[in-house]
Amino acid sequence: MRQLPPGFQAHLDSGTTTLCHCWRVTLKSGETLGFTDHDESLSFDATVFEADAGFTGSSIESSLGLSVDNMEAEGALQSLKLDDTRLKAGDFDHAEIEIWRVNWQDGSQRVIMRKGHLGEVTYGDGAFRAEVRGLSHLLSQQQGRIYQFGCDALLGDAR
Repeated sequence: MRQLPPGFQAHLDSGTTTLCHCWRVTLKSGETLGFTDHDESLSFDATVFEADAGFTGSSIESSLGLSVDNMEAEGALQSLKLDDTRLKAGDFDHAEIEIWRVNWQDGSQRVIMRKGHLGEVTYGDGAFRAEVRGLSHLLSQQQGRIYQFGCDALLGDAR
């Protein structure tokens, strides 16, 4: 069970909430982009979360064990940071993503809902759709060389 910061928990317990979602996307180049579904931009942790960017998320599927948790992020290409040129160039492929639930009246009251990476990004007709993969998907990726009885190098390769 997730422990919430006391101020955030008190806000939820009040019965009247002022909540929104924020998405922080860190590209492979190191550039950090922020988006929110609130009608005004928000700022925390040195990131400005742009309002009215047309960024929304689907329901989040969580599972026990090491299976991959998935969701989708989708939206309209309304932001100058999200354009089809950057999507075609693959700037957003495999970018890190953090999804936050934030009290927009007090940005210090927030909780991270999910961390992961963007998978396949598709676009067209002024909109985009991106698969969001949970961190456990990294466990299914081959890392480094495989050591076995037979050598995995090919005669004449760089190894």
